[in-house]
Parts: sequence; C-alpha cells; structure tokens
Amino acid sequence: MKHFFLILFLSFAIFVGCKKEKDESNSLSALVTRFFIRSLLSSSINSELPSNLSVAVPRSIRKPSSGLGASLQTKRKTSKMNFTNKGIAQDTLDYGFTGQNFLTEGTGIVAEILRDSKKDLVLISGSYTIAKASPGVCIPGGTSTVRITQAMEDEFLEGIERLGLSTEEARGELVSLQNEGLLPFIGQAVPTPAMVFRNLSNNEYDIEVEYSFADSLGTPQPCPANNKFQKSIKFKNDKTKVLSSISRSLKVFGISLSVDASITYITQNGKKDKAILNIKQVTSGSGNTDKSTTRFTFEECANDTNANANNCVTLNYSNVYDDAAGNKITTSVKGRTNDFGGYVLTEYIDNADNFEYYLTETYDNNGDITYFAVDYYDIDAPVNDEYEELGVLDTDLYGEFIETAYSFEWDVYVDFTITPPGAGIGSGAYSAYDAFVIMPAGVDPDDFPDEYIGWGEFYENESDSTVSYYVDFYGQANQVATAVVYRYEVDANGNEVYTPLADVIYQL
Repeated sequence: MKHFFLILFLSFAIFVGCKKEKDESNSLSALVTRFFIRSLLSSSINSELPSNLSVAVPRSIRKPSSGLGASLQTKRKTSKMNFTNKGIAQDTLDYGFTGQNFLTEGTGIVAEILRDSKKDLVLISGSYTIAKASPGVCIPGGTSTVRITQAMEDEFLEGIERLGLSTEEARGELVSLQNEGLLPFIGQAVPTPAMVFRNLSNNEYDIEVEYSFADSLGTPQPCPANNKFQKSIKFKNDKTKVLSSISRSLKVFGISLSVDASITYITQNGKKDKAILNIKQVTSGSGNTDKSTTRFTFEECANDTNANANNCVTLNYSNVYDDAAGNKITTSVKGRTNDFGGYVLTEYIDNADNFEYYLTETYDNNGDITYFAVDYYDIDAPVNDEYEELGVLDTDLYGEFIETAYSFEWDVYVDFTITPPGAGIGSGAYSAYDAFVIMPAGVDPDDFPDEYIGWGEFYENESDSTVSYYVDFYGQANQVATAVVYRYEVDANGNEVYTPLADVIYQL
C-alpha cells in the first residue's frame, strides 16, 4: 500500500498553515479578507456594510491559530483509541489521515482568514462615507483615524468566539494577536486603510470596496501605484449575498506562491445561511509547478440562525492536487457536525497511482475519533484491498448526522447538454483531465475571477479508461440558462487561463 503518499499529501495540505509571516494581517494564512461578523445592536461597523458574513464554526472542528488560545486547546495527533493489532485503519489513523483532520486543517485556514474581520470592517467604516462620496477614487490610508473602544474590542472577541473557541480560548487568542501587533488595543488610534468605493453593474453585486493595509497596524497605507489592492469585498445592497476575496503572489526561498481565494456568503429570510470558501493555489520552484484547488462549504442546519442549536452545519470539503508530473489527487469530505461532534465520509482518490481510500468516522466535541472505518482499494493489485473498522458506530449519539447524501438549501443541480467528452469539456488535448468554471452571463473571469458560480472537473481513469466528471454549481436557478462555461488552467508561468467553451448547462 502506498501509505507514504498520505504523508506527502498531508504535508502539502498544511503547508500554508505551517508558515508564519511577521505581518499576519497580510500573511498566506490570511488568504481572504477578514470577516466572520455577527450583527450587534451597538455595532461599530457602518450600517451600509455587511456585518454578518459567514456561518459559525462548530467547536468539534475548530483550531485555535496561535498563542495562548492555541495552548488552551492543544489537540492530540492521534485518536484517544488504543488498539494493539495494527491494520489499515490504525495505520491510516496514526498518519493523521482522517476526514476530521482535513476539516480541522480547513477550518484552521478559515480561522486565520476570519479572525480579525471586525478590525477590518471597523477601520473601513472610518473612511467609508468619504470613499463613497468619490466613487472610483482611491482614498489614501490614514484619511481618518479610528480610536479603539471597549465596544470594538468586544466585537473583536465575539468574532473570534464564532470561530469555535470558548470565551476563555477567544480571550487568549485576542491577547496574543494584540501582543503581536495584529489587533489593536483599547485606546489605540489606528489609521483607516487605503480604499476605493465602486458601484457595480454586473448584476451579481451592487457595491465593491477594495482596500489595503500597511505592514504595521499603526502606519498609513498609500494608494497603490499599480491600482492593485490587497483585498476586496462585494455585496448586494440588501446584504443577501457577499463576496470577499484576496489575491497574493510572493516568493520565499526560491519558491513562488500564488493564491487566489474568496468566500461567498448567501443569506435570505427563511433559508439556511451558507458560506463557500474557494482557494486556488499555484506553487512553483526548481522548474516544478504544483497546483491545488480547494472548496469548503458550510451551511447551517436550521433555517433560523437563532434556532441553529450548537452551531450545527452540513459541510462539504474538497481538494484537487495537481503535482509537477501531472498526477491528480482528489479528496472529498462530506458530513454533518456540531459543537459536540460529527459524522463524516471521506473519499481519497489517486488516479495516477491507482489507489483509493473511503473512510467513515465519528468524532466527539474535542475532535477525537470515536469510530473509524477504512475501505482501501489497490486498483492494480486487488489482492491488497483491505477493510477494517475501529470502535463502534454509536447511531444513538450520531444518528442525526448520518445521511446517504448531503444536500444544501441553495443547491441547484446542473449537468451539461453536451456530455463529456463532447465539444468542450474533456475533449482534444484535455481528454485525460480538464477543469472548468461557470460564470454568470456578462461576467468575464479574466476581469472578475472570483465571481464564478460553479466549477468542476473531468478526468479519465488510467486503469480502465472510464471517465468521470462532476459539476458543483452554487448560483441561482435563474442563472442556469445564461451561464457560460470556461476551461480553467494554469500555464507554465503560473498564470490563470480561461477559455470559453461550447458546453451549455441545464438544471437537473
């Protein structure tokens, strides 16, 4: 069995989370503009700006990001289960290759992204009216100054708590971030960011605010000479749809890393709130290029947030890793989770080396595995196939989380009218592997790469030449008829390339 591939993949998956920059507000871990805010009656955020931008993270998959908050909640590398006869399940567990671990690492990234969201929006609010009065004109950083109040710090703390931390853990995290100079102290005067306000007319969003901070929290940021800002937030006037995004390109120790990430938050009265994290990452160095695409979807279990007991979410995590040799590895985790534990199903497929893992697991409020089953398939040598389970599946405790298929309130299922390999996806030079995005009518991905409303993949299984593809669509039903499909690829220089295709989607 090719267990060593698991270690390589896990190392890649957590690469971003293991590196720390001096300026965490612009670090790789802070991939997306900060948000995760809850509406408060005494909010210090301008009422025209969104103030609730994502669903809450359940405690069972939370991960404190640094400092005291992390020390208060140290997670063991392996399960609390103790078995003497090792097999495929125990080996896999020992490697840390579990769906819960993928979710924890994923929410660790989300936490890094969202932890100081209140700070960003509070500071944006300081110059928002000025920027709005001059659409399209950059307002330099420090045009206004915001003096931090107790109410603002309380909002910082509340936002951190909604990342799944207890009050004690959140307070420790807040203190750590303040001591590192990443969040301001009460009484500190902080300059507003460089920012530009724009009215949009592409039917997806009404308003956009782009902005940038200096490396130091107390230093004003000039308007960028190239007109490229670090971060962007777009939203509808009624706040029913919000998108926050960031693009980063930097070079460290000869390794170039390009990251494009966005979070889309959708909310409407009477429907479940949903947040979608998308990350596209390209790493290149020594003539090699690795590419990775990750999507993480959270949706509340109840239509009314106030009735969503214990931060329950239905979730779907997927990652596609494309290494320098062209090998494709796909990971998918689906399930349901709340503060007290969860049940998830994981698929890990390596088409180049022809092995597959299918995992079923439950975990408790600390994220410790309580049941773990592994179904392993060696496509080239079926004699190596194995199945093993550890622990007992407690259906009384986890039964409310178990489904054969997990769906979302906002799902619109679509397919192609031209079945691959047809005139577009999976044809010609892309018959072995292809990737695509679905864009709203009139929105060019070269101009608005973060506004896609669906994406998917096509690939051919090398062992038997069978083909597989999937389409993940999270637009609205009325967008299906006019949506445009674009092939998505990354060239040798790490640039994203979009090509319109003849394929047309229709609602299933």
